[in-house]
Amino acid sequence: MFRLAVPTWVLLAMAILVSACSDGSDGLPAVVERDDTRLQEPCDLPADDIQVYSTESNIDFVRTPDACFENLDDYPFAPNYVKVEGLRYHYVDEGPADGEVVLMLHGQPSWSYLYRKMIPVLADAGYRVIAPDHIGMGRSDKPVDPRVHQFEQQVAWLKSFVSKLELTDITLFVQDWGSHFGLRMAGDNPDKFARIVLANGDLVQFPEGLNPFTAPVFEYDETIEGTIEYLSQRPPGRVESFQHWMIFAATAPHLFVADIIDLATVNSLTEAQSAAYNAPFPAPIYRAGPRAFPSMVAGIESQNVPAYEELGRFDRPFMFLGGDSDPNQGSVENQNKWITHVPGAEGQPHQRYDAGHFIQEDVGEEMAAHVVEFMQRNPIPQPGPYFNVRYCEIVMPFLEADGIRARVYGTQQLNDCPQEAWDAIDTAAVATEFGAISAVKNGPRHWVIDALEVGEGGFTNEPVPGRGEITTFGDLEMRLLTTVVAPDGGGSVERYSIARVDRNTIFHFAAGRRVFELQDPQGNRYMMQSFSQIVDPDLQLHDLVRLEERLQLPEGWQFSTRILQEPFELLTVEGIAEVLQDDLSNTYQKVP
Repeated sequence: MFRLAVPTWVLLAMAILVSACSDGSDGLPAVVERDDTRLQEPCDLPADDIQVYSTESNIDFVRTPDACFENLDDYPFAPNYVKVEGLRYHYVDEGPADGEVVLMLHGQPSWSYLYRKMIPVLADAGYRVIAPDHIGMGRSDKPVDPRVHQFEQQVAWLKSFVSKLELTDITLFVQDWGSHFGLRMAGDNPDKFARIVLANGDLVQFPEGLNPFTAPVFEYDETIEGTIEYLSQRPPGRVESFQHWMIFAATAPHLFVADIIDLATVNSLTEAQSAAYNAPFPAPIYRAGPRAFPSMVAGIESQNVPAYEELGRFDRPFMFLGGDSDPNQGSVENQNKWITHVPGAEGQPHQRYDAGHFIQEDVGEEMAAHVVEFMQRNPIPQPGPYFNVRYCEIVMPFLEADGIRARVYGTQQLNDCPQEAWDAIDTAAVATEFGAISAVKNGPRHWVIDALEVGEGGFTNEPVPGRGEITTFGDLEMRLLTTVVAPDGGGSVERYSIARVDRNTIFHFAAGRRVFELQDPQGNRYMMQSFSQIVDPDLQLHDLVRLEERLQLPEGWQFSTRILQEPFELLTVEGIAEVLQDDLSNTYQKVP
């Protein structure tokens, strides 16, 4: 399963030079006072030099002295901190402050050092790269009780971190336990994320009561002499093997993280790299996080299921990167599972590498360049004034000299059609008042366009008023928008039948926008302009990616969805738009 290497904990004393004192930046007392004669000694703290602090909620924690992080190999990044529930959360923040955000989450037992090869590539490409250390890891504060490190607690801390930094439109890069935290967060709050890259990761879940793992007792077992010797005895079964790993992490008296990383990479770590991975953990009391993380799986059952289901509707770009030497989370099987599950994975440049589980260590620069290409080919759409805006319409057919024509009144740019006011409209009374054959409610609806251009005027990013008078229907103001040739004289619409609408408009769709299309047997395409909550009041924008599963398409018709690589304009032809509706009353316009 893994390449075996010489144990590396003996390298610790040779590679790390320290002075063990706190920076005192947040008012905490210094960890220890040392004279200059000790500054060249290894970052190996005697027990009496270690200061234990406590949060207001009585979580005891330690803080790795800043000196342990001096002169680390290839890690020049300045530290940044934010407080979360009384604990200091460390993060790297590189690249332009106004750049698109790339959030990179490490796993166990690593820290942000794992991303040192990727951060400069992404930052140089113009992205703001944020790589935090999970609580208990890296330069973040470290609760000393392993039992504090529970899955739900880590997710809550991470969500607080993202909230405090006010991150939006995030491109999420996750691996190992970073994927379990990050995918859970993305599933719980999908609107925060513009893209997701999953590298050798997963989102663990079990049916309630069927979790096969048991949390071990956190007591040192002095019979465990070395990492390689113990892990080489792992049983073959996946569950049994991981349970073996949980026990080792919880009970091994000599848990040096560099040994674990070295075992799970294709390329061997140098002495300096091993020292850097070990730097945050200069004594056993600092290692509660690495010890506890594997055991978090024992506390996971069905709580991740809603997030996993939500990711099954995630229609923004999603890419899986796998290491060929990772037989579990990086496997082809796991890759295919996620590509099939997440709609946004379709058509993306998924990749496999000659790499182990810690894929960032093996192919960091190469992979970062691929991520840059992935982001550039999938630009984040900049929502125009119409995107996902709610509106309602009333259609009133009249008998005119040339036949039956319907006037369409709408709330667009006047109000968002409050449900109570909309429900209160008496359509029979409206028809009588206006002398119409009938009055038909058409809404609520939501635009899926970004902007529109009306008449002969130029394009604008501001809402464009309609071209007719404003009329009040009950408590709702509506504007005369257009006239329509009524197909049956009553204002009703036959599904998948063409209606001709008098309007001189251009619908604008932004680059990076996901669009939804129907195609008839003759090859004509119809692009969705709005989705409807008439048939299904609970229909939301994120549901549209799975819309085909709910449509009863006529024979020969097809539904498809794609992400635009460039901006798109949907035009009318000589002032006429040909429109139709599907089973759920979603509206489409013919593409010329």
